This record gives sequence, structure tokens and C-alpha cells, in this order.
Amino acid sequence: MNRIGSSAEREPVPKDISQEFSDMDVMDFLSYLRKLKNEPALSITVDWKDAPTARRLKAFLENKPIGQKRFAAIRATEEQHDQEPNVFASAVKWEKV
Repeated sequence: MNRIGSSAEREPVPKDISQEFSDMDVMDFLSYLRKLKNEPALSITVDWKDAPTARRLKAFLENKPIGQKRFAAIRATEEQHDQEPNVFASAVKWEKV
């Protein structure tokens, strides 16, 4: 039996909440996240908007309930990436455009 294959099969498929992140204001989104505390995994992928939004995405990764997996990515140019290198130095993935 292939252990690598079997463990990958057990990985939860992250619930994509990209649209909610983009559409909701900060307070509504935080309230929404509290409702998802029992979801095993969440994911957000968005286009670059501005530095404060990138920092919010970094905070999304850093402030998670115990046991929940979170993934985040920002589609950005190199110039946009360089505006917030700390965000991309954390676990926020950079999708270069």
C-alpha cells in the first residue's frame, strides 16, 4: 500500500472563500470566518488590490483556529509583490502575472 497516496487522499479539500474575502468589509468577513471555525481547510486566491488588502490576507493565515488549515495566494506583478515583501515572505503564495 502506498502511504503517500493514502495520506494525500485524506487531505481535506479547502473551502474557497475568495469571493467572500473580496466582497465583504473587514468586520463582516471576520464574522463569516467565525462561522467557518469547524471547516477543516479554507483557501483564498485574489488579484492584487492594495497593500492593506495583502496584509489582511496575511492576517487570515496567521489568525486561524487550532487544527484548521488555511491557504492564500495573491496574483500580482513583480512591482506589486515588491510593495509588500513581508506578506509574501510569510505563507501567502505569489502567483506572478
